[in-house]
Order: sequence, then C-alpha cells, then structure tokens
Amino acid sequence: MQRDILSSAADRAQHMSRAVEQLHAQLCNSQVFQTAFVETLELLCGCRIPESMSDGSAVRSSYQTLHFVAVGKSGGVAQVLVAMLASVGINARFLHPTEALHGDLGSVVRADPVVLISNNGRSAELLSVVPLLRERGCRMVAITSRMDSPLAQSSDVVLTLPVQSEACPLNQAPLTSTVTTLALGQLLVAASMERRLFDLASYARNHPGGAIGKRIFVRVDDLMVSGQFLPRITAQASFKECVSRMTECALGALLVVDSEDKMLGFIGERDLRMAMEEHGPSVFECSVVDLMNSNPITLLPGTLAMEALQLMENRPRPLNAVPIVDANGRALGLLRLHDLVSAGITAGN
Repeated sequence: MQRDILSSAADRAQHMSRAVEQLHAQLCNSQVFQTAFVETLELLCGCRIPESMSDGSAVRSSYQTLHFVAVGKSGGVAQVLVAMLASVGINARFLHPTEALHGDLGSVVRADPVVLISNNGRSAELLSVVPLLRERGCRMVAITSRMDSPLAQSSDVVLTLPVQSEACPLNQAPLTSTVTTLALGQLLVAASMERRLFDLASYARNHPGGAIGKRIFVRVDDLMVSGQFLPRITAQASFKECVSRMTECALGALLVVDSEDKMLGFIGERDLRMAMEEHGPSVFECSVVDLMNSNPITLLPGTLAMEALQLMENRPRPLNAVPIVDANGRALGLLRLHDLVSAGITAGN
C-alpha cells in the first residue's frame, strides 16, 4: 500500500514537472507567448513603488497599482504573488471579485492594470467585473489555459497556461494548474527584478527583519558591549586583579587601556590559561602587560556584522571576541561571537 502511494506521488510530481517544462518551451519557442510575457512585464514594472529621495523625503509622483483578481485556489496563488511583488517594490493588491462588487472596486483607479486568473477562463465571478474594469480604462491580462474562453476573449493580453489534466486522482482539484500559475507568476516577479535592476540593498530595505536585512544593515556598533559595560583593565593590574575583573564582567575577555581608553592590548580566557601553563605558580607575580596580546585583531566601528562574523569564524582557531577600536586607537567596544549568533547574523545566503 505504501509503495503504491509513493509511486502515485512520484507520477504526479512528474506530471507537474512536465507542465512546467511546457511553460519553459512556450517561453523559448512561442512568439505569441513571449510577446504577452513582455507586455505583462512592462505593465507590472509600471507599478513600481518609487525609491525615496537621497534626503529621505518620499518621491511625490503618481504610480499605478497592479490588481490581481481571482477566486478559489487561484485566489490563493494570486495573494502569494501580490506578497512577492510587494517585497520587490511593486505596488500590487489582491481584489476579490465579489468584494469588488460591494465597494472594493473603489481601489481601482483609471488605467490601473489588472491580472485576472482562471484556469478555464469561465469563472462567473471574474467575468462579472470585466465590464466594470473596462469602463475604468484598465488594461487587462488574463492567465488561463483556454484561449477561446470568455475571459481570454475580453482581455488585452493573454498568458496561456499549458493545457494539462490535473494531477488530482479525480482530475478535479487544481493541483497542476495552480503549480503552473504560481510558476508563471514567480517568473514575472524575477523578471521584474531583473528589468528594474532591483539589487540586494533594495531587497533588504523591504526585509529589515529577515536574515538578508540583518546581513546588509546590522553593524558591529549595534551589537557590541560598550560604555560602562565595556570590560576594561589597566596594563599595571596584577594577574589576580585580571582574573577577578574577568570573572566580574563575565564576557570572556578584557580590553587593556590607558587612562584615555586608548587600546594597549587584549586578554581572553585562553590567554590566561596559556599564562598559567607557561609560568606555573609564578603567574601570580605577573602583570597584565606580561600576559596581554599587544597586537590583537580589531575591527573599526561601522563594520558590517556579517563581515565581523566571517572574520571571526574563517580562521584556523575561531575568535570568540574582537575589540572595536576607532581610527585613533581608542577602545569603543567588545564584539562577541555569542552576540552575533544571538542576533541571528549568519554568513550564508
């Protein structure tokens, strides 16, 4: 029984894969489909949300809204595409056709482009709003597998989905058609990014809470221990004072500074262990100046947290902590690997 279920699932995966391959073939070989794809892309890019001015003020220019109209499972796909487009700077909105008849049509202004999604192109709900959209001068794009359908016939641009039976055992649930619709929509999202030269920094501005945003915007200044909590010690302090101070601060490292906070050296827990191994009982006669690393690896303020993580990890022996020192040699902070990990900073994609 289990083998039969797995075999059927594999067959359905192949069925969906063939539908996506047909979409690939249309993009490569069908001039009609290519023209429709490019026309849709231009409409989509015309709804770009303007970037802010360099002084921080918003650009005061009008721009259009791209409306997606669909019902049922196609409506779910449309809402995913709206969210994807918004994340890459396209002003997109989902419009349910029934709600459109009860006031939501007011969100559609003259000449806004509209994408209507229906696999068979005969959805009564969609067809009921078509004349209302036409009255407003909207340019309409139909995503459907039926070129002869009423929806296709009443639209300005038609993106044809590959004609396939559904992978559903009953050939009813829109399994394959939703996959191809979503695939086509995602191709338009990617093409819009390429068309507008939408870069990583622009993407990160729309995802400040995500991993990409953190890698782009979070800097060592945001995560370092600083001010009164910065673990400092003088070069003249004794070994016993050094151990006590490190225990008190509980940060695993001390910055050796002069009276003006100029960085003189660095002591980590490993330095203390090495000193005890080297000097034995006489280590209690040593001063901090005898134990410290006088030439530690440091980072400048303003360094990206991602770069700091790479520096600390990509070494034969990873660094647990790094001092943050300004161009004049003044100690400003201590960045720990723990702080980076806790903040969700990762070096991966």
